[in-house]
Amino acid sequence: MSDDPLRMYLVVWRGAVEDLANAGALAGAAAVACVRDPTFADAVAAWRPRPGKVCLRARTRGQWEQVLEEPHAQAGDSVVALPPRRRSERGPLLERLQAMSTDLSAAPETAPPQPGALTYLLNPDAQMSSGKTLAQIAHAAVIAADTGRFEDWVRAGCPGRVLAPAADGFAAACARADLAACVADAGLTEVAPGTITVIALPPG
Repeated sequence: MSDDPLRMYLVVWRGAVEDLANAGALAGAAAVACVRDPTFADAVAAWRPRPGKVCLRARTRGQWEQVLEEPHAQAGDSVVALPPRRRSERGPLLERLQAMSTDLSAAPETAPPQPGALTYLLNPDAQMSSGKTLAQIAHAAVIAADTGRFEDWVRAGCPGRVLAPAADGFAAACARADLAACVADAGLTEVAPGTITVIALPPG
């Protein structure tokens, strides 16, 4: 395993988004926009074999404005995805940004249907920081987009809703045959290898 891996960096403007559900939907949309941007095609292709993501936070407006000066794909006004780069190539700005660990309001167990949106379900038994959770949702979004089954969803900007179901509801959803994505973590941080962290249900 390389000690200088390629990583996509998700950056959240701390304070501009306060709940995990909104931040997760934006992180997924930004990640898909990044992998679909032809400007970043070479970097994304090199990153594909080990598509790791790291979530950072911009603590001030000044930091956020500097982030926006970097090549990026943006979702809303509070989350961006920077095209993959090696850790050694982060540069001074990303080296200064801290890992996203700010507590966000928990995702709801249920929510009204959102037409056209993917539904991301968080594993209630996987205890993850907010940054890790956002990275896992972004993984699920990219997996779903890569299937080619949801091009209408991609064209609509990848809307999503994030739910935190009870354990029995999550287990039942995992058994569905029509999953849009299922993220099994590599186990490098926070959870054991093979842990299913997030699944995504198709729009509708």
